[in-house]
Amino acid sequence: MESFICRRLTADHNILPFDCGDADLNDFLFNDALDYMNQLMSVTYYMETEVDTLLYFSLSNDKVSAIETSNGFWRKLKKVFPHSKHRKDYPAVKIGRLGVSQKYQHDAQHWGSSTLDFIKDWMINDNKTGCRFITVDAYKAAVPFYLRNGFSFMGADEERRFQQNSGGTFAMYFDLKSL
Repeated sequence: MESFICRRLTADHNILPFDCGDADLNDFLFNDALDYMNQLMSVTYYMETEVDTLLYFSLSNDKVSAIETSNGFWRKLKKVFPHSKHRKDYPAVKIGRLGVSQKYQHDAQHWGSSTLDFIKDWMINDNKTGCRFITVDAYKAAVPFYLRNGFSFMGADEERRFQQNSGGTFAMYFDLKSL
């Protein structure tokens, strides 16, 4: 069995070969991830074998905000908080990018789902700041993956756009208190 190592990306690391089948995700890892880290916009983590990069993900701070969501969604969200805790936004961490190498996408380890489980656990047990939600702007092709992993659309408008086969990304969230 191959040995796997998970690390935080640093400037002195040469990234081993990686191709998740999505040019934008591949490009981010090789060309943008370090710049995002240097600008303090996100932090990228990767897992590699002895010969290639198995997966990577990047995280940044985010919020779920009354201003950026529909009134109906916001009313639903506020119901999960005691009245004394009502705010105009709630802290979140955003999965900016998540890519699994094509070589490992369909193996028994379920690397994508395992990575989401790791992030969820990490945000609950080792988070350095407050964080109630995990958010993601999911590509259309990735929406079923996130739904299978407990994420929901950030309101009926997002779900309707998805059902109408709209392009772009779709705002989704996971409530860490559900664990």
